[in-house]
Amino acid sequence: MEEEAKIIKISSRNELNEVIDEISLVLARAFYKDPFYVYIMPDNQKRIEQLQWWYKILLNYTFARGDLYILSNKKGAALWLGPKKPALDFMGLALNGLIAYPFKIGFLNFRRMLAVSSEWGALHRKEKGLHYYLLVIGVDPSAQRKGLGRMLMKEQLEKADDEGLFCYLETVTEENVIFYRKCRFYVVKKGKIGEEYSYWIMKRPPEKRKATNCR
Repeated sequence: MEEEAKIIKISSRNELNEVIDEISLVLARAFYKDPFYVYIMPDNQKRIEQLQWWYKILLNYTFARGDLYILSNKKGAALWLGPKKPALDFMGLALNGLIAYPFKIGFLNFRRMLAVSSEWGALHRKEKGLHYYLLVIGVDPSAQRKGLGRMLMKEQLEKADDEGLFCYLETVTEENVIFYRKCRFYVVKKGKIGEEYSYWIMKRPPEKRKATNCR
């Protein structure tokens, strides 16, 4: 019988080093068909490898600047930034390895990534006050639709509620919008990625603890 998954907060560099290969691969699988990554990493044959490289950068970045949670069965992770500096710092990302993007993914795709990320960053920087930013949440496709995403959200949403802070995110699928609405996020803006894909900016105000859990 499969052991029930629990939430683990990564609190040391050694802990991160022990799981980073496995968690980055899980996130790569989770986001393989994600419209944002299809747009900025269009080579289907290389995308898993490229995504794993990308997520190693984000995992290291989040560990240094935010809160990083994983499932004990290593089937998912949630990466949060904030509350003092929730917006992405591209210099910090570059120092963590993103500077190699044009050479690993291609210059055209680098320009695509910069265009979308710059637009999202400009919108995010308009938000005033302390808050938490959900940078990434992903569950391995083999473990989806089992409530693990809600588990990964719970601890940080409770933390935000206890501190009276709002939460902020971007997402690129209508399915995710539905999921986040169940966690009491609401849409503040809808936009386009290129000519084909959409994105949504969502926020969640702090609530009383009894209302924290996703429905």
